[in-house]
Amino acid sequence: MPSGKSGRKGPVRAVVMAAMAVCLLVAGTVAAMGASVPDGWKAAVRSVACVQGPTVLLGEIADPVQGADQRTWRTLSQIALWKASDKRGHPVSIDRDRLAKVLRHYMGDEASHLVLPMQLTVQTGGKVLNANQLRSEVVEFLTPRSRGLGDQVEMKDLDLPDHYFFDNVTDTLTIEVNGDVRPGRNTIRLRTVNSQGKVVAGKAGTVFLNVWKAVPVAAAPLNRGERVTRDKVGFRRVNLAYNPGLWDGVGGPWRMVRTLGRGQPFMLSHLEPVPVIEKGERVDLVYRGKRVQLTMKVEALEDASMGQQIQVRNLQSKKTVVATVVGDDLVMVR
Repeated sequence: MPSGKSGRKGPVRAVVMAAMAVCLLVAGTVAAMGASVPDGWKAAVRSVACVQGPTVLLGEIADPVQGADQRTWRTLSQIALWKASDKRGHPVSIDRDRLAKVLRHYMGDEASHLVLPMQLTVQTGGKVLNANQLRSEVVEFLTPRSRGLGDQVEMKDLDLPDHYFFDNVTDTLTIEVNGDVRPGRNTIRLRTVNSQGKVVAGKAGTVFLNVWKAVPVAAAPLNRGERVTRDKVGFRRVNLAYNPGLWDGVGGPWRMVRTLGRGQPFMLSHLEPVPVIEKGERVDLVYRGKRVQLTMKVEALEDASMGQQIQVRNLQSKKTVVATVVGDDLVMVR
C-alpha cells in the first residue's frame, strides 16, 4: 500500500508492475457478477481498519451503504486490492486523494461507488476500535463511577484518540482514571493488556464532567466569627465543575472565618469548627485540691478545644488563671 502520513513506503513499484493483471482480475470479478450487481450500490470506506493479508480485500476496509444485498456484498467484499503490509501491528495512513487514486487503480470505474473518509489508517493483523467505539467504551466506564456526584452529570469534551489499535485479536482494553471520578477535567488512561495479563501499550485522554447539585448557600449575609445555624443556610443548584472546594453541608458545628454574601455558596475556606469554648463565653471553672473542690463562673479569654489550656478570668475577683478544657463549658485547674 502506498505510504501515508506515517512515512512508511508501501509496495508502489510492485503495484505498478501488477497493474494490468489486477485490473483484469477486478474486471473479471465484476463481469462475473453480471446483472446481480445493481448500478446504484454504494459502500463506505472506514477511517480505520485491520486486514489479515496477504492481500487487502474490499470487505476488510469498507461496509455496504445501499443498493447491495448481502449476497451481492459477499461477492463485492472479495475484490482484491493492494498487497497488505508485511509489518504486522504497524498502522499505515493514506489521505483521501491518494486513496481515491489507489482504489481507482485497482477497481476502475467501480471505485466511484465508494464513499471515502478524509484518511484511511490500516494495520495488518490485530484489531481496532474506531472513534465511536472508543468513546462508547469510555462512557460505559465512567457512567457508574459518576453516579452520586450530583443531581445531573454531563460528559463533555471527550478528548480521546481517533482510534485504538491492538497488535493481537486476543488483546483487551482496560480504562483507568486518576483517583476518583470528579467534577471538572479527568485524565483517562487507556491500556492494552495481552493474553498473559501484561500491559503492553497505552494512550491517554481527558473528559470534562459538568456536575449539577444543590449546595448550601448563605440565606442571609454572614460575618466573621458568626455561627452557622440551620436558619442561616439555604440551597442553590450550581455546577460543581466550576466551584471546587464547596461545603457539602455535613459536619460542624461551624462558624465563619470570613464574611459571605446572601445567596453565595459556602466554601470550605469560609468555615472553621466551632471550638469547645469560645472567647468571651462564660464557663464553669472547677478547682480540685486534696480536700476541697470549688466551682465558679469565669470568662474565657480565648478560643480553645478539648484538652487545650486556656486563660480565664474570675468574674468577681477579675483574677486571670490558666485552666484546661475538659468539656463543653467546663475548664479545670488542679
